Amino acid sequence: DGRYRIRHRFESWAGTFDLVAATWIEKGALRTRFSIENATQRPWVHIHLEDLAVGPWSERAKRIYAGEGNVLQDPKTFRLRYNGHFLSTSYVGLDFAGGVSMVQGVDVPPDHLFADPDARSYSLHVPHNQTVSLIPGRDVWTAAKTFRELNAPRAAAGVKRLAGLFAIDLWRGRYADAAEALRQAFRYGLTDSVVIWHRWQRWGYDVRLPDIYPPSPEWGTVEEFLDLVTTCKKNGVLFAPHDNYIDFYPDSEGFSYDNVAFTVDRQPQTAYFNRTVGAQSYHPRSDRVLPFVQRNLRMIKDGFAPDSYFIDVWSSEPPYDYYTSEGRFFDRVHTRDVWREGFAWIRDFLGGAPQISEAGADQYIGWLDGGAGAHMRAEGGPERSNVWRIETSDTERVPWFDIAYHDVFVLQGAGYPGRYNSGQDSRLHGMYSDDYITTEVMTGHPPMAWDAFSRDAVRKYWLLHDLMRGLSLRRMDNFAFAEGNLHRHEIRWDNGGRGWVNRGAEDWAVAGHELPQYGFYARVPRGDGAIEAAIERREGLIVEWAKSPSMLYVNSRPVLQDPFLPL
Repeated sequence: DGRYRIRHRFESWAGTFDLVAATWIEKGALRTRFSIENATQRPWVHIHLEDLAVGPWSERAKRIYAGEGNVLQDPKTFRLRYNGHFLSTSYVGLDFAGGVSMVQGVDVPPDHLFADPDARSYSLHVPHNQTVSLIPGRDVWTAAKTFRELNAPRAAAGVKRLAGLFAIDLWRGRYADAAEALRQAFRYGLTDSVVIWHRWQRWGYDVRLPDIYPPSPEWGTVEEFLDLVTTCKKNGVLFAPHDNYIDFYPDSEGFSYDNVAFTVDRQPQTAYFNRTVGAQSYHPRSDRVLPFVQRNLRMIKDGFAPDSYFIDVWSSEPPYDYYTSEGRFFDRVHTRDVWREGFAWIRDFLGGAPQISEAGADQYIGWLDGGAGAHMRAEGGPERSNVWRIETSDTERVPWFDIAYHDVFVLQGAGYPGRYNSGQDSRLHGMYSDDYITTEVMTGHPPMAWDAFSRDAVRKYWLLHDLMRGLSLRRMDNFAFAEGNLHRHEIRWDNGGRGWVNRGAEDWAVAGHELPQYGFYARVPRGDGAIEAAIERREGLIVEWAKSPSMLYVNSRPVLQDPFLPL
């Protein structure tokens, strides 16, 4: 059948096993399946592949692409771990100096990406049985789309309902105050939205999990919470409460060490340590977590029946290997599959409610509908928790995740405040800045707001909403650096949409528009006309505007001596 197979029998102190490899060509990709078969197992000893990687290349890579989206030019040695904020893609791209590009992808959760230019080593490192794909191409963007075709991803059942919705992501405030602010926002037309409400859990945020119901009295009465939910539903806005099933606390109902994961040295796997209350949580056993999910969702559905749902961490932190308290081994692929099943079960139980999680690793596409974007930047220098600390000659944010998956998975916004702009001034790089907005445009992500109602939330909605609606559920056709400049981007979409984004310091005259740093112009054709939007320079002023056959929005910004004064 065109495949070459090798099987070799091994004997070791742990037992006997077969190592099997099969290699074939598919859609121009070299694919190899590695697996351990017929292994003897016993408690606390499990035979499996711990690490597999590609060997050294014949040339250095001049550029590396990974995660939600960064290009790294001439990077020094680094290790990037797999999670939703760093290596969120199971494929990485390499541009070699000789003009050849290559994508490496895998079908299971990788552990990390490692690069060592002196050794010409650039590879995903991946445990467990897996299929490795090596895809050459004239550029990494074409090869990334081939990786997508090899995997044939499908959209989860709630993607169509979630795609294009303005994300109102709320972490603070009392129920009654938020309900009144949302009513004001809806009067301003911000109704094609989803509201994600994070702090409401019975014992406090990240306390006594997984016990979360009923709503906490710290933020208001149960009646006020129900009014918050009803306010959204009456205006056709989805409401998604925050939940968590990766941190189990010893004071929660039904806690038992028999229900938590253990390490190979027979210790409970620690998870988040809540410094506020001095409590250590533990990872649950994935083979026992779903009954806790189902218990909570039955109460929540009876209590206020949300029409969307947010589960923290599951698509942010990597799935984990673990042992049970009796020494039985479960691998991270099993953990991933249980989390997938959890998303699907909740969506079905709530009548088709779209499922959202933190960040958005690509291993959950087909089960999870969307994620709160986590488009971190890369830079050298001091350590910051929300920065890829990698020394390069140049770097820039790019739509690496979306080139493959934009039409089957919804990434919202570009990252939470403090994460996107970690170490940078929030007024110039925060959620309402031109920097952040142009990243949303470059990726085609539905925009995100941090307030229930504010001037910035309203202006961002009307600047971007129609444009992002026009790009929702579309495939990114092509991405390019204009004239090889990493900071000037040209994006093409399969419906004829086009976008130009300038992230460089110098103005860029393109498509009849003058784009300052963090300026953009985008156009999407529609049956009754076109949707257009821009942040551009006109007659010395920075102007933001958007128009469609049914809408016109214009904001001409004044010239200010102090750029931090409110506009």
